[in-house]
Amino acid sequence: MSSFKFQKRLLASSIAMVLTGASASAVAAEEIADNQDMEVIEVTGIRGSQQKNLNAKRFSNAIVDVITAEDIGKFPDKNVAESLQRIPGVTIQRQFGEGAAVSIRGAGQDLTLTTLNGQNVASTGWFVLEPAKRSFNYELLPSELVGDLEVYKSSRADLAEGGVGGTVVVNTRKPLDLDPLSVYGSVEASYQTDSEETDPQFSGLVSWKNESETFGALVSAVAQDRSLQRQGNEAFWEWGAGPVAFEQERQRSALNATFQFAPSDSWDIVVNYIDMKMEADNTNYALWLTQADTSWGDSSNTTWLGQTADNQGTQIAGPLNVAFYQMRPREATMNSDVLDLTVNYSGDGYSFKLQLGDTNSTGGTDFEMVLDDGLVPSIASGTYDFTGGNQTWNLPAGFDMATYDPGVLNMGTGPNFNRTPKTDEESYIQGDLTFDVEWGVIGSVKTGLKYAEHQTTSRRFEYVQSDDFVNGFDTASLQAGTIDVGAGNYQIKKFDANELKRLAKASIVGENEDLGAYSEIEEENFAAYVMAEFAGDNFSGDFGVRYVTTDAKSIYFLEGEQTSSSSDYSEVLPSFNLKYDLSNELILRASASRAMARPQYVDMYVNPNVVGTNDDTPNNQFWIVGNIGLKPFTSNAFDLGLEYYFNDSSLVAATIFYKQVDNFVTFTNRSASADEIPFPLPPEEAAVGWTVQEKSNGKDATLQGIELQYQQDFGNGFGALVNYTYTDSDTDEDTFTDMNPFLSDSSEHAYNATGYFENDLVSVRLAYNWRSSYMLRESGSYGNRLHDDFGTLDLSAVWHVTDYLDLKLDVNNITEEGSKQFGNNNYPTSYSGFANGFPLYEYEMARRINLGASFRF
Repeated sequence: MSSFKFQKRLLASSIAMVLTGASASAVAAEEIADNQDMEVIEVTGIRGSQQKNLNAKRFSNAIVDVITAEDIGKFPDKNVAESLQRIPGVTIQRQFGEGAAVSIRGAGQDLTLTTLNGQNVASTGWFVLEPAKRSFNYELLPSELVGDLEVYKSSRADLAEGGVGGTVVVNTRKPLDLDPLSVYGSVEASYQTDSEETDPQFSGLVSWKNESETFGALVSAVAQDRSLQRQGNEAFWEWGAGPVAFEQERQRSALNATFQFAPSDSWDIVVNYIDMKMEADNTNYALWLTQADTSWGDSSNTTWLGQTADNQGTQIAGPLNVAFYQMRPREATMNSDVLDLTVNYSGDGYSFKLQLGDTNSTGGTDFEMVLDDGLVPSIASGTYDFTGGNQTWNLPAGFDMATYDPGVLNMGTGPNFNRTPKTDEESYIQGDLTFDVEWGVIGSVKTGLKYAEHQTTSRRFEYVQSDDFVNGFDTASLQAGTIDVGAGNYQIKKFDANELKRLAKASIVGENEDLGAYSEIEEENFAAYVMAEFAGDNFSGDFGVRYVTTDAKSIYFLEGEQTSSSSDYSEVLPSFNLKYDLSNELILRASASRAMARPQYVDMYVNPNVVGTNDDTPNNQFWIVGNIGLKPFTSNAFDLGLEYYFNDSSLVAATIFYKQVDNFVTFTNRSASADEIPFPLPPEEAAVGWTVQEKSNGKDATLQGIELQYQQDFGNGFGALVNYTYTDSDTDEDTFTDMNPFLSDSSEHAYNATGYFENDLVSVRLAYNWRSSYMLRESGSYGNRLHDDFGTLDLSAVWHVTDYLDLKLDVNNITEEGSKQFGNNNYPTSYSGFANGFPLYEYEMARRINLGASFRF
């Protein structure tokens, strides 16, 4: 693969040329807007934003929904993903209570493409169990940086490939679009009911342009602290379960600097830089209550789930064995940078656009240690009972969760004392040419080329400690009170995580890289397209084709020597969109397209991924093998919609959709003894052995359904937005190891209901979003499980104190809706929490309250 350096040099020299005033005659320029007759609406606030959204939807040739900020710093939700869930067909995945990933029409988050100003954003996760994926983590993107969002549900030839489910385009602001001088600032306090902490958030924006409106500069920044907790119950069955807690101190910041130069009506040159950072120090706490009725124990007093014969099924009520206290302090980061140059030129009957840039991300877990119970007391006279759909325990007299102190915490060394950094980088260059033609109904032809190089790595380093280090810590000097745990009213002892990390770090004298964990993917991606736009008296649309090639290489170590495996593929992606005006108010839409999404990086890693070892749970060791030769996901999609705009800000619409998606990545499972796998295990884990998971392309699947949408401004300050989506996903039972014939992250039913009131003094919005149950599928110990139905009620209110000062209140998850996840294997399952109906995981979710003030002039 060619060097990543060439794009950076080209980008740097191009930016230098622009900023030093060198001739731009060789650089290309802005494409003409797809719809030059787009209406301009000047209404502000909620109603103004909704009118702009409908206006963009109405005049687009594609099937698209738009969310526009009401004003600078006034996006509908504090989290961008949580705003997207208000759109028909869009559902989100939450990470520790905050929207992190987006799914469109049941296709799953891995099949949603998110771009920033039309290009990919490098992204790495901070969470230690988060694999290397292509999907964007919305936790990193502050809503204050966003001007608008476009959600494309039908494809076009000029859209970047990757959105089998759909494509989300995040657009940031440009200074020449704003007033000559715009200054915005806000200060907020955020309170969470789980941590009971109040944290600050600051944001600001300054935008300026000269009198001739030929040059402008914009700088915006956001800084946020957040203290969060999550309490819940987890089961790793058969072994044990227990109340757990997750505690995190998070610092998030973002900086955006944009420079725009338009020396004439023909030229528009934009340099955009975005830097997003997150630091997350977190600690997991657990009091594991192990079962005595394992398959190697006494099950004479056990109640069984799904029992088909004596001792066949899964234990769901029975005796306890021992208690086991555990802490896992970690330090994690997640950073993403984007540097982009866009040059647009409009000539006589043609326009040209050149875009080149670099985006890179670093993240992962920078430090992890595990601390285990040094006492492990017996609780043999206690019992557990999970028959009611949740986890409950009856502990023996004399054992109190809240006061139990193990006396000594034993620190895991070697593989249990490590860091796991990740990187992600893409350099790109793209050119687009649009020219006017008079070929009957065809009025313009657009064509373009794009080339991108992508590199992602996942690594693991184990710390080397001094020979005189003693890994047992007396808890007497580490007392830090108690912490709430579990889905219920439980507490356990809390010990000073910062002091424990200090003691561990003081023992470090070096580190060794685990070359067996080294994973790197290099890709070269090329795309070329041509698209024609047509229009007549009462119709318009586009048709075209996009050709895509990918050369991929997986780099890894085998017996200490670096080696690699390669693969390549190509796809032809035709698309067609038609908008037909049945009347001035009624629009019929139809689309047909083929789309693709590349497989996830973690699935392409050829070297084995080791999960569940050295973690004190003896039966969850996974040896997961990827495949560089995986084919891309491909889909053939068809849409038919009807939209009735009964005034400028009101809509009733229905859309029927159908997708056939091929090449889902599936896992084949087999058991292997400890001797078969070249990885050392402690004796208790070696006795159980391994589950080997191998990845391959599986069967196809279909997604079909209907979206219903209603939006109305009643003209008296009140308004409503209501939508409902029905999605039916279907695949063969053997597509996934749980044998359920439906796709991951796909809810059959989802709806959103929003009501608002707005006048010159106040605006208030109340929104409820609900989705039915859906499957979560992960490799490793957390496995495949069914997430129960989930709904949240959110409130947003603003008081316009003066023309320049607002007071605002945002409340998320008012009802403190929790998360419940159940085993859902579609076949008889013995001795496993993945048996159908077993209550695997349950988490309490906090109410989040933001109160703040903002000014603008």
